[in-house]
Amino acid sequence: MTTNSGEPKAPRAARDMHPISDEKPFLHIPETVSKEAQDFLRTLKDPVYRCRLPRPPCRELRLTRCTTPCWGAFVRVNAKLNLPFALAFLGFCSTAIPLHAQASLDLTSGRRDVLYAQSDFLRAMDEAWFEPFSPSQPSVNPLLDTPGLNLPADTRPNDQPPMPPTNPPTSSIIPVNPQDVQARSETRFRWGPAFNESLLFTGIMHTFNLATEAGTRDTLNGHWFQDYIDSVSELRGWSDSDHFMAPYVGHPIEGSIFGFIQRQNDPMYRLVQWGDGRGYWISMLRSMAYSAVWHTQWKIGPLSEASIGNVMLHASPGFITLVDTPTLGFCTTLAEDAADRYVIMGLENRTSNRTIIILARSFLNPGRTFANLMAFRPPWVRDTRLNLFGENYEIRKQLLEDYKDGSGEKPFQFVKNAWMPPGVEFVHPHPKEADIELTAFPYYESFLGGGSCIGGGGTGAARVNPKWQLVTEVSGCLVMHMPYYNYSADSLFYGGGLRWTPMADRRFSPFAQLLFGGRKVTFEIMDNALREQLLKEWNDGNGTLPHYPKRSDYSFETAQNGPSIAVGGGFDVIVTRPFAWRVLNLEYTRSWMNDVAMVHPQEGLKISTQAVVRIGTW
Repeated sequence: MTTNSGEPKAPRAARDMHPISDEKPFLHIPETVSKEAQDFLRTLKDPVYRCRLPRPPCRELRLTRCTTPCWGAFVRVNAKLNLPFALAFLGFCSTAIPLHAQASLDLTSGRRDVLYAQSDFLRAMDEAWFEPFSPSQPSVNPLLDTPGLNLPADTRPNDQPPMPPTNPPTSSIIPVNPQDVQARSETRFRWGPAFNESLLFTGIMHTFNLATEAGTRDTLNGHWFQDYIDSVSELRGWSDSDHFMAPYVGHPIEGSIFGFIQRQNDPMYRLVQWGDGRGYWISMLRSMAYSAVWHTQWKIGPLSEASIGNVMLHASPGFITLVDTPTLGFCTTLAEDAADRYVIMGLENRTSNRTIIILARSFLNPGRTFANLMAFRPPWVRDTRLNLFGENYEIRKQLLEDYKDGSGEKPFQFVKNAWMPPGVEFVHPHPKEADIELTAFPYYESFLGGGSCIGGGGTGAARVNPKWQLVTEVSGCLVMHMPYYNYSADSLFYGGGLRWTPMADRRFSPFAQLLFGGRKVTFEIMDNALREQLLKEWNDGNGTLPHYPKRSDYSFETAQNGPSIAVGGGFDVIVTRPFAWRVLNLEYTRSWMNDVAMVHPQEGLKISTQAVVRIGTW
């Protein structure tokens, strides 16, 4: 719903409350709230979300329900609501109803797998906030005491005396996954474990290369630093001479693995699932950034293919994997999350066979599986559902039996933001113009002097105002139709500029842009017969040639680098707030350089279609 001005309209409950002034809101914190909660509430920063705070329960009444109505003050809550007391605080935010402080929680309705996962949190929240105001209450197992849920007798714990309200929940509650409890207790990204897991994965990839490539083993001898610098300096063009499977299947899975390593070490977004809205997309962007950093390290970093294998001295050193590993890895992660929700969860609603579930979880989510292994966890583990052994498995079987005989609901169903207590309403209007746009694209360029090339690239754009963006681009292509099979050429463009977007808040958004930077064109002739002869002379280190032959030993190369501009435009179609399709981008390119052998890069026409990730609109 929007107003006449086009801005999102606040929900009715929010409009009926008192307006927020420009002054920092005053928040009264009762002395009875624990010191940890008081410290957290005092650190709340500038507004991101608006939340209605109910009055704490009445001290003078020892009733099971507080009769004092909510008051209309607003407080401002920082977006990183990841502390347990932050969740507790949000749990008592409501729209326009009295707070039922000690009302019994209705566990007879709703999805029981979700109730199972939330039971510990709800009880801990109640103890943390209401212990000073309410008498002691016995521990309750929300699963075992729920009418209509018949669990096996051996899963029911022994009766225990009532627990004092100041003590944490004990074994009278069936334990949830320890990873869940750990995630609630943490507040910051776990840099140490994430670094160790990423380093372990990098080491496994290097071990595979050393075991299967004699040339990589040979590069361990010699002048390490000089060879490393020479290898990085060879980076150019687009292609890296690999076949389809490596750049378009293997590297996207690598990007997905790094992305899942980031997610499982990020307490704020560890439990997100496909369909969780804004939180899910924020998590995906964080994962993509983490993946981009670690793949760049793998490609040209101090512990990289360039430093350990000197790969770019022996193979075509293109930019392709630097672009497609994080971007196609982003798409691979999306596909794995969608498969987990729609395919794997659907399978788990039909069978409790452990072997089938383990195989489905492991092979339909390869990135998540390998990330679990890097953390020394079972590859099939899921933090968002009951696992497959012990009491969890017995509960899983009982839920499935109840569903099949018609006495229970479907055991596993997606619930958006299931970790969040009910009654929370977020009011966070977002502009329709994206603050940041990230794109990945294939393109075709025709040189007006003759010749053409096919490649891909990526761009990043930051919005200056509703009609202007600052843009950067890196793209490269492989020149086609060379006269001989051992001839090759490639082009690399790098630059930045301005983009005009007069209708960025519309579903159909035309644009025009001007980029200026540089272009590098490289031409190479490879002597394949000489290469085979040198490999025989080297003979896996046992021949007369002292080292594995470098690319420069059997090829001739020439290159030119000069200033370049690209001017053009196109139009976007907004698919959803997070995504757009740049249906057409047509540009004229002009480069100030001479011919490079038979390549004429001075003028060209470039056409592309692009996938756009829009940040700041959700």
